[in-house]
Amino acid sequence: MFFAVICKKSITFAAEYVSLVHEVMKRMKYVALFIVAVLCFSACKTDLTDIEKRIEEIERQGQELADANKKLQEESENLKRQSEELEAEAKKRQEENEKIQKRLQELEDSLNTVEPFLLSMEFLAADNPYQMIENATCTIIGDSAVECRILNITDDKVLIPRFTFQGSVVTINGVEATSGETSFDFSSPVVLSVITAKDIKDYKVYVNAYTGLPSAWVDTNGHYNVANANQYYGGSFKLIASQTTIGSGNAVTKASMKIMGMSPLRWYRSDYAVSTCDDMLPAKNTYIVRFNNSISLFDEPNGQAWRLCPNNNDLTFLHNQIAFYMSSISNLEYTPRMHFVDFFLNKTFFGTYGMVERLESSENRVNVGNDGFILSIGADEAGSTFYTKYLERPVTVLAPGSPSADAVSYASVFVQTAENALFSSNFTDVSTGWQKYMDMDSFVDWYLINEIAKNPDGAFISNCVMNLQVGGKLKMGPLWDFEEAFSNLSQETSSGFLIKNVNWYARLFQDPAFVAKVKERFAYFYDHQQDIISDINANAEYLKYAVLENDNRWNNFAKYKSSSSSDTWVLYGMAIGNMKSWLVARMNWLKKEFDAMA
Repeated sequence: MFFAVICKKSITFAAEYVSLVHEVMKRMKYVALFIVAVLCFSACKTDLTDIEKRIEEIERQGQELADANKKLQEESENLKRQSEELEAEAKKRQEENEKIQKRLQELEDSLNTVEPFLLSMEFLAADNPYQMIENATCTIIGDSAVECRILNITDDKVLIPRFTFQGSVVTINGVEATSGETSFDFSSPVVLSVITAKDIKDYKVYVNAYTGLPSAWVDTNGHYNVANANQYYGGSFKLIASQTTIGSGNAVTKASMKIMGMSPLRWYRSDYAVSTCDDMLPAKNTYIVRFNNSISLFDEPNGQAWRLCPNNNDLTFLHNQIAFYMSSISNLEYTPRMHFVDFFLNKTFFGTYGMVERLESSENRVNVGNDGFILSIGADEAGSTFYTKYLERPVTVLAPGSPSADAVSYASVFVQTAENALFSSNFTDVSTGWQKYMDMDSFVDWYLINEIAKNPDGAFISNCVMNLQVGGKLKMGPLWDFEEAFSNLSQETSSGFLIKNVNWYARLFQDPAFVAKVKERFAYFYDHQQDIISDINANAEYLKYAVLENDNRWNNFAKYKSSSSSDTWVLYGMAIGNMKSWLVARMNWLKKEFDAMA
């Protein structure tokens, strides 16, 4: 438009200039005629030849002026034509701009009317070089959740996501997010919102580190190896929970603690993946972590000590878990809470562990009162011990931790009295026999779970736990240590009694009241075997990545691998399948035997 205005003004000026030239030429002709007339009257003084020359000069100048006028007219026409072309181009540009604005408005209107939707989400190693070693594609679950698995451990989860979406803008926890640029803390679940002018759709985003399990980091002071068994080493603890893990909680938990390796400690010579030196380093041992203060882990009630169980002889990793599940649906008063973790000791990955509440005397764990007892037949922990005539192993007082001589005496005398009543001639008498001292319900359910699992340690060999309140009856439980139970790829026979043959239970089975209760409660477990199978399936799916990483670290499937079957996941699937089929066969065998009892 600016050029058009300039052109119009130029044309106007040229026209005025031409008009002026015409007027000048017209007047010059009058002047010429006047001059000629004067010259005619002054013939005596003026030469006619000179006058003619002057007239010719004047006519020549007039022609030049005419030529200039013609040129100006042509230039004026050119300027006018250019102005018209510029006006046409400006009008065309304006029309195109109006079309673009209209299209943009149509697009904006369409975005406002379509449903907001997250199309994809991922984390790239190039965007997150300090946290990631390879790209991770997230899974969008329905229209409300996103699950992401980062294939390495990091101290934090401040990450830059990439995403595509249908909508106007994306925010994460209320802050506008630019794909591939904006970083966010994913250590807790975040809300990703896809927004249009008319609607908002929220997605809960879970970022799981490494195998999808929580990771437990223990660093001893000075990073000293836990070299001596049954000796505590001070240090720090950090739990990085993955939000979708089973009961894991959301936060990163840090605490001061001390750690002890359980006897006997096993050692291995380091490989290149762990260290380039030839020092002896600990193998996958059992550890106890004791915090300086009572704290909550995994959103569980407060406690002070946890046990890290390696599950070295359990290819499924589920033997303890399934026993604890059966305990949770039983009549036993307390079931230890267990959570699977990826365990790191002094920055070294030590594989998949079961982190289990250590047995403590408290309202949140084994509630035996301030002066009660936790006792273990064949305990793997040190403590005050005593013996009885018929128990296969010594009994250790686990709680209280440093019992007085009178306390040990009370526990010892009570257990011996209960045993005397069990093996007395009138042991079936409810008032004077074993039931006066021993709790029927706990002895039955504890027996059945150990017998169903065919747990070798449950044959009063190792860690068979009892509890006793002062003034109360002796109770079996909580359950503990099922690593060797439920068979394995070796497929131990599903038939045969095991726990029934120990001295105490062999005697109990001579009491018809006890047998009747066993049959009643076994029917309950038999009817719930599909629930047990479902729990196996759910946990096997949960552990599928952890199993692979653990095997990469410890090669626990190595002896089962062959040219025809060397895939860890295949072998793990076989172990899970064998466990389930063995359990069904075991249930059926026991049902037949119990049904035949009078």
